[in-house]
Amino acid sequence: MTEFDVQEGFLRAAYPLTSAISNMRYYGCDHPYVVDYVQSAFGELTSLLGTIKSITVFLVGDRLIVEDRPLAETRLFIKKFISILKENEIERLTFAAGITKLELMSFIAGLAAKGGTPLRSSTGIRLGKVELRMGEETWPLEACSIPAGERPTTDVSLIGGDQEFDRIKELYQLAERNKRVDMHNAEEIVKRFIGILGLDADPIGLLASVKEVHEYTFTHAVNVGILTIGQARILGFSSASVREIGIAALLHDMGKIFIPPEILGKPGRLTPQERVVIEKHTLKGGRYLMTQEGVPKLAALVALEHHRKFDGTGYPYFGPGWKPHIVGQMVAIADVFDALRSRRAYSEPKSMEAILEILRQERGIAFHPRLLDNFLGLLAGHKPPM
Repeated sequence: MTEFDVQEGFLRAAYPLTSAISNMRYYGCDHPYVVDYVQSAFGELTSLLGTIKSITVFLVGDRLIVEDRPLAETRLFIKKFISILKENEIERLTFAAGITKLELMSFIAGLAAKGGTPLRSSTGIRLGKVELRMGEETWPLEACSIPAGERPTTDVSLIGGDQEFDRIKELYQLAERNKRVDMHNAEEIVKRFIGILGLDADPIGLLASVKEVHEYTFTHAVNVGILTIGQARILGFSSASVREIGIAALLHDMGKIFIPPEILGKPGRLTPQERVVIEKHTLKGGRYLMTQEGVPKLAALVALEHHRKFDGTGYPYFGPGWKPHIVGQMVAIADVFDALRSRRAYSEPKSMEAILEILRQERGIAFHPRLLDNFLGLLAGHKPPM
């Protein structure tokens, strides 16, 4: 099912859903109009969720994002639905397979109450807030001469607040406890990134800052995910491919959770023995992801390859003739860029001017020339093809 099919399915469900809410406000729960609209909405949702596991709708300003794309729909019932979501302070709404009619009826009744009763998530209906702020704090290329310590930064709230950051952190901590990767969680996070970037948000303005050194791995995963999805959109990958690429980027450093924290967070220079240990994170991450059911094979490959360079150097070494995957090379660029702009245990963030110079010097050596040019275009604000 394409994203357009999903959007059409959502529209078929949104009309009776909105009508049920509006009629319940006038006539109450038992009126025949309300009963019919609830039944129709339930039928459309269960039909749609018979082909996909879930559908998530984001409200950003006055626009809805459905299946990674802004909803190009101006009919009155959609405007009404947006108004209802705003009244109830709902910015993220997920309908999941297995939703019951009772859940839907309770949800409709809560919306009809105009925010009078706090709404709660249930198994089949999950609610949340986006908390997106765009255009307030950016890091434009024109500001590259500003010292790093004075440059405005953004924090995790741009991509959904501490709750969303915790979801990303949990992905890695589950692996640390030898549990399965929560692919539903990973997919929801990636859909969020794609939807926000679909509004032509400045990817640099969306990057999260490291609040604590020990949180670097998780914040870095957020940033590499955003930057890699931005690259993929400009290169014209399909929506399905962009989602898979986003998951691979989000999980690229999974092997870090298998590295002793005293080495990972060491403030000084690593010894040769410690360097050997930390370089094994690519092998450990790739091996772990290969064992996880539902994780795209691309994610394991990217975890394995993201420190391989365009000229064949880097680690791990696979012997002559090994050519890294294009997505591994995209993630490698995002990985280095975010590492250079971040404060870590052993280094201070570099200025944008210095970062761009380093990237250009490595063109054709560490980085694929065309992919690096594409990345620099992303930083300069080039828009993806329509």
